[in-house]
Amino acid sequence: MMRLESSIPHFLKIMKWTAISTAVLLVLLIFFWKPILRFVFHDLPFMGKSFDSAVWSSALSCKNDQDCLDKEIACLRGPMYRDLERNHLVVGTSKTTVIRLIGEPARSAKNNCLDYELGYCSGLKIDTDYLRICFDNSERITNVYHWQS
Repeated sequence: MMRLESSIPHFLKIMKWTAISTAVLLVLLIFFWKPILRFVFHDLPFMGKSFDSAVWSSALSCKNDQDCLDKEIACLRGPMYRDLERNHLVVGTSKTTVIRLIGEPARSAKNNCLDYELGYCSGLKIDTDYLRICFDNSERITNVYHWQS
């Protein structure tokens, strides 16, 4: 009987800290749900790996349609985006250097921009994500960002 009585205060202490932790978590979610969701669905898929040109170039080369879809859904290029943007595709880099580094684009966009497919990376993975690199008239990088189609 003595043992049961001594374990009750310990149990109450655990319950108290569980309730406090849950309350703090709920408050954080209530007040910061937008930035949390933005980070999880929009930022997190585009960070975590260093740029690797071999992985980049092989990421979307495929044998058949199913293989292509599997690679796009796996988002092999997406995690390299942040490293590319911050360390390789800096403002002022020439277009020829960009193409030498990451290859030919998936398509050319308006306003002297190039689009590179990243895969189905962000959100609910129902739209393709792209890396867009824009250049000025002297073919130097002015802007780098990712977008969803």
